[in-house]
Amino acid sequence: MGRKQLWDQDEVLASAMRLFRHRGYQGASLRDIEEATGLHPGSLYRTFGNKDGLFHAALDAYNERVVQGRVRVHLLEPADPLAGIRSFFTSAVETGAEPDPGCLLTNTAVESFTLPRAAAGVHHGLAAIEGGFADALTRARHRGDTPPDLDVAATAAHLLALYQGLLVLVRAGLPRTTLHGVTDGAIASIGSLRTPRKQDDHE
Repeated sequence: MGRKQLWDQDEVLASAMRLFRHRGYQGASLRDIEEATGLHPGSLYRTFGNKDGLFHAALDAYNERVVQGRVRVHLLEPADPLAGIRSFFTSAVETGAEPDPGCLLTNTAVESFTLPRAAAGVHHGLAAIEGGFADALTRARHRGDTPPDLDVAATAAHLLALYQGLLVLVRAGLPRTTLHGVTDGAIASIGSLRTPRKQDDHE
């Protein structure tokens, strides 16, 4: 009969997410992991295989709990989709008094040249955000809040790039006035990308 597991996997993954957000994959030692999660090396290897396995489980959990949760709250549910897009940006800026460790997804994208296996998790999270932007923009266009010829796909990709850049600036500790300026610029840019007009065969 196997030994009863005395720790909660959800709590372990939440602790691992916090650690990897602050330290990154390379910066988090096995001792750091043991102190943060309370897992002894034996439990770590039995459950996750190794540090790499724990990291990828934490990234998957981050995408599911944090990224998809924020997309739903700010981009999929608001009655006013453009206000939702703004709140998606500003909620990343208003992080409280303590220095923000940044987004695990963005931090991992920056570090991914040393973590080739992390690419799939990064792409999955980015696709969720881009899809959320596209959904909000489509609803805004239907409401008449954007030009009718708004290129939704191009604008969603544009907003994704601006948002990821914003998160890097948040991690770097830039002043909030600068960060809010980036947000204002992102919102102002909506409508600047129009669907390319198909060329007439006779032109």
